Amino acid sequence: MALQLHSPVNQIKGVGDKYLQIFNKNGISSVFDLLLHFPALYIDFSQAAAGVEMGVKKLYRLEVNNFNLARHFGRRLSILKVNAHIGTDKVQVVFFNKHYLVDFFKEHKQAYIYGTFEMRDKTCQANTPLVFSLTDPEREPATPLYDKIGALKSGVLKKIIDNALRELQDTFEPLPQRILQQYAFPGIATALKAVHFPRQYEPGQVQKLKQRFIYNEFLLFQLELQYIRNFFKKVPRIHRYKIDKNLKAVIKELLPFKLTPDQKTACREMTADLEKDVAMQRLLQGDVGTGKTAVAFIALLTAAYSDFQGAFLAPTEILAQQHFINAQKFFNPLNAKGGAVITCDILTGSTPAKERERIRRQLADGTIHIIFGTHALLNESIGFKNLAMVIIDEQHRFGVSQRAALYYKGKAVDLLVATATPIPRTMLLSLYNDLSVSIIKTKPRGRLPIMTKIMDVARRDEFYHWLRKKIQGEEGEKAYIILPLIEDSEFFTELRSIESEAGYFKDIFKDIPMGIISGRLSSVEKDAAIEDFAAGKIRVLVSTTVIEVGIDVKDAAIMVIENADRYGLSQLHQLRGRVGRGERQSHCYLFPSPNITESGQRRLQTVAATEDGFKIAEIDLKMRGGGIITGLEQSGYLDFRVGDMRDDHEIFNDCRRDAAAILADPGLQNEYLINFLAGIKGKLKELNFS
Repeated sequence: MALQLHSPVNQIKGVGDKYLQIFNKNGISSVFDLLLHFPALYIDFSQAAAGVEMGVKKLYRLEVNNFNLARHFGRRLSILKVNAHIGTDKVQVVFFNKHYLVDFFKEHKQAYIYGTFEMRDKTCQANTPLVFSLTDPEREPATPLYDKIGALKSGVLKKIIDNALRELQDTFEPLPQRILQQYAFPGIATALKAVHFPRQYEPGQVQKLKQRFIYNEFLLFQLELQYIRNFFKKVPRIHRYKIDKNLKAVIKELLPFKLTPDQKTACREMTADLEKDVAMQRLLQGDVGTGKTAVAFIALLTAAYSDFQGAFLAPTEILAQQHFINAQKFFNPLNAKGGAVITCDILTGSTPAKERERIRRQLADGTIHIIFGTHALLNESIGFKNLAMVIIDEQHRFGVSQRAALYYKGKAVDLLVATATPIPRTMLLSLYNDLSVSIIKTKPRGRLPIMTKIMDVARRDEFYHWLRKKIQGEEGEKAYIILPLIEDSEFFTELRSIESEAGYFKDIFKDIPMGIISGRLSSVEKDAAIEDFAAGKIRVLVSTTVIEVGIDVKDAAIMVIENADRYGLSQLHQLRGRVGRGERQSHCYLFPSPNITESGQRRLQTVAATEDGFKIAEIDLKMRGGGIITGLEQSGYLDFRVGDMRDDHEIFNDCRRDAAAILADPGLQNEYLINFLAGIKGKLKELNFS
């Protein structure tokens, strides 16, 4: 049966109910979704190196002399040492926790390995490389290797993807002909086949083919973004705020601290916007811990003081709950005086039906002045009496159409977008060229600098036993431990995962309450674990990077990041920003990978030397390159499937220009883009600003 790109993934030969369940759990529902799971790397068996090249990951042909297996059951560790030759070079290959390879080397005295050699104790050694037999009847000229999806490993995925490509017959093409010619992009089906099974592996050519899909993703994003921007650019103001001396006195009385100079500047800029004849659209960009929330609360207070309603949209339930609790503390002194009472409430996906109905009624009749919530606020059944002020926290976690959906809830609302992710200047224009920008860099008084230290991997066990005592001590420390992967990777064997390390940490912290979270858990499960951590019911939280933004536990003072060299600088900075949020001295410990690269070492040294997120973001954009594994655990900035604007910012900027040209000249649009833009127009047609 002929397959099309939009065909359900279970129409591919070899995909039954069990595999379908795994694919769907990982966001793969169509043939196209699966084919965008590109190879992690390629092995060209015709290019085996004749001799060892130190420090360079390469394919080698190994002549095995002998091997020895040592097992340490108490430490859950096995070490297999293979003594061999590559050409005339004497080498040793070491495998950790790969005891099953003993049977392979008993059968094969020759093999291919793919890995990196380093000098260790005067021995030329490679740690846990990939291993292949010399003969494999199914081997391609350039064999693709895939990172696993759930329980589906590379070999299974390769067969399923091969089956899909053999049956694929589709003339679908989302890109206009002019774009295909301008960038010399092949058709979509041709490009997919060449990416997965190149006849001859040339890294530059394969990357060019991948850029075709990155471009496609970025172009659609920019078309939607710019179409909506053009719609909202000159919305006339209908809300007139009471910005007077009394309001300023109330703000001064409510704030438990003095605003920093940057916070004061942001408030002045926001006030100026609210006095203009067009609706405010402002980006509040602040480094971690600089007090953006205080500025957002002042914006909400300004709306409530003027008899309007405000809404605060957060990406997670736990963050919405944290903001709601802080808002109650902020507004309580005003309400306690018996004057104009400002009522706050919260609406999330887990709000009970009876409560949801009450909130819906009270938003509609104006009883609730300020509402905090998640995507639940975007539900069509939720309406407002006089919504004027909208705050969106962590904007990059929300789609553009979701941002626009908030305009359905009010008339010409004023918008304040807050982000804790410092954005390099080279990317700011592409993302937010319709928004005025306020930047907050200085931190409130009382915040101590986070002490950041690069650790010795050889002393890892010693460190964790020290950490155990620290947590058990009188100060009652709390610690985050960050791992890069949920499951072990066949190709990134040095990277630690929750799957492999959970037992180790349970043993280390056996009498200390510990929680484990990852992107595989539901939002309810993740939020419950984070709430327990915040409440002190959990003292150690082992996690992937799902806690990178939006978690505010003020008494958490220890951050441990494993394989820290394999992250970008900005991500390391965001992870570090989960501590140092109170007055307690905080520490961040960076454990590198065993075979850290020179660029990885530079990243760790940079993040240890500065806490300036804006400086780090600029350096990160210049330094990003080989070895960063952001895409293994989550897609890149703005949650793209194949592109990452930090790595692919030049393509992103090309798409920004091309999208503007396509919107300006309908003649450049093909049938697919005409329908795509019509869909966006349909989302906006009911908006009313009168």
